[in-house]
Amino acid sequence: MRTKEADKSRGRLACSHLLVRFPRAAVLALVLSATASVPPALSQQRSTESGWKVVTRGMRHFTGLTCPDQVASLNRIRVLTGSADRIAGCIYQNPAGISAIVRSHPSGNGAVAARTFRERYAAAGFPLLETTGAAAAAISFLTGESKDASRCESLWRFRTSNTDYTLWIAYTLPGQAEAIGPLVTSFAELLAEKAP
Repeated sequence: MRTKEADKSRGRLACSHLLVRFPRAAVLALVLSATASVPPALSQQRSTESGWKVVTRGMRHFTGLTCPDQVASLNRIRVLTGSADRIAGCIYQNPAGISAIVRSHPSGNGAVAARTFRERYAAAGFPLLETTGAAAAAISFLTGESKDASRCESLWRFRTSNTDYTLWIAYTLPGQAEAIGPLVTSFAELLAEKAP
């Protein structure tokens, strides 16, 4: 038989049991929400550890490559670390579907990067394109087709006194053809101004 005293006691136990669990759940929720905000900080920390420094409206690599937050219609979405044949780089995209990667290379390695690009895309079976306008100065491949559009990927090489650069752009023809010239010009000017 249950008494009021037993019900009160059971109620206290039930409440204290909930109180014990609620703080744990609340702590877990706080940890999870705090963790959700950590990746950008960790990303920035990794970027700065790999030679990148946050500057006004962009990022700057210790070698001199500056990647603004925005170049023409493209927004920087990521910085890239170096490897044996690449010093640093940045990835850009815009809402229209144009993507670009600008990379710095040790002097003389831009030609190697371009040759590797040509060989790998050809080996993958993508047809080499003969293009006009700004893309005429690039190595360009047709990488996809639909009924009314063609997806292209092009690679340009630039050189300053002591650094080589490559610019890769993925875009759709014919719809984005007019945007490519201004993008290439913007990157070329950026590299000429900011490069060491």
